[in-house]
Amino acid sequence: MTCNSHTNQEFDEQTQRINLFLDQVDKKLVVMSGKGGVGKSTVAANLAVALSNQGYQVGLLDIDVHGPSIAGLLGLTEQPLLTDGEQLLPIEYSPTLKVVTVQGILEHRDDPVICRGPFKIGMIRQFLGDVNWGPLDFLIIDSPPGTGDEPLTIAQTVAGCQAVIVTTPQEIALADVRKSIQFCRKVELPIAGIIENMSGFVCPSCGSRHDIFKSGGGEKTAAAAGLPFLGRLPLDPAIVAAGDTGEAISSSQSHTQTDLQHIVAQLLYQLNKHPAINGEVFKIAVPVTNGTLSDHFGHCKTFSIFSVREQQVVQHESLTPPPHAPGVIPDWLAEQGCRTVITGGLGEGAKLKLGKLGIETVCGAPSDTPENLIIRYLQGDLVTKPTTCNHDHATTAGHNCQHT
Repeated sequence: MTCNSHTNQEFDEQTQRINLFLDQVDKKLVVMSGKGGVGKSTVAANLAVALSNQGYQVGLLDIDVHGPSIAGLLGLTEQPLLTDGEQLLPIEYSPTLKVVTVQGILEHRDDPVICRGPFKIGMIRQFLGDVNWGPLDFLIIDSPPGTGDEPLTIAQTVAGCQAVIVTTPQEIALADVRKSIQFCRKVELPIAGIIENMSGFVCPSCGSRHDIFKSGGGEKTAAAAGLPFLGRLPLDPAIVAAGDTGEAISSSQSHTQTDLQHIVAQLLYQLNKHPAINGEVFKIAVPVTNGTLSDHFGHCKTFSIFSVREQQVVQHESLTPPPHAPGVIPDWLAEQGCRTVITGGLGEGAKLKLGKLGIETVCGAPSDTPENLIIRYLQGDLVTKPTTCNHDHATTAGHNCQHT
């Protein structure tokens, strides 16, 4: 890759390509941290994998030019970035996740990238404008720590981008996070939320958590700044093992899976909440049988569909869905304009189908009336919990499906 000086015309043409690409991306997130060593890249990689596992089309862009780690975390260090004519082709981690990293253009994996700011800015612009990404639901950008050229380039180039800030509980890290918050505010980069990483230690034997380095600092910082707190991830030996082997948390048998799913659910809630704040109406569906949450998503008697504006319910309908058949209910919900479904559980097939239709799924909800569930959802109390059933019907949280 070359990042030589561009003429004004070349710069303008590249800007047009960047904007054409960004117009095809629904949501853009830059994952930031005030200092290094807080696990920011691990968080970025696992957010991308978790979202792609829900059926979203995700692009993961590593702009840490001097210390790229995304390729190693996802087992892609030997995968080069190929070209198709004048465009680069992203590395395909899965059918729903594409990755671009400077690691993919290095001749040897341990080669350093020795360059100054203008080269880095040019490389980031090429990764945005000269890569055949295709349409994306999410573009997640892993930025190096601090408030230098890379995050500033993203803030000035990627319209509609929002920041996810990662910290650890220690005060020295929180002080740097406060600098990141002020950076975002000065460059008018909205903040989607704060994640507290390395929050407690998870015992690999019993799964119990111990607060070695304190806990709760990230949540307090978020509250003091008036920002959403997305959740905590502990120090978990399974995370280290997964990263060293190029395996994501969400693909491993880790105690941290539940924490990650909570963060993803809260992030989706925050991102989906913004249109409602602006006065737009969006719809939330709850499958109902005998007045409470149905145990069977595909076989419920009715769907309670709530129209929400400004975090308030403005209309409540009870609609009868069409007869159950693979894919029919998700298509019907999309036709009703639903953007979120609250369920007790959901099979992977239905979850993927809903995700492809742009419908968020909130799984693991308790048995309750739809009116109470919608209140809890709008208050941020309902988050996705893992279920063990892989079939296309709902299960209650913790239920083990025994049939085949």
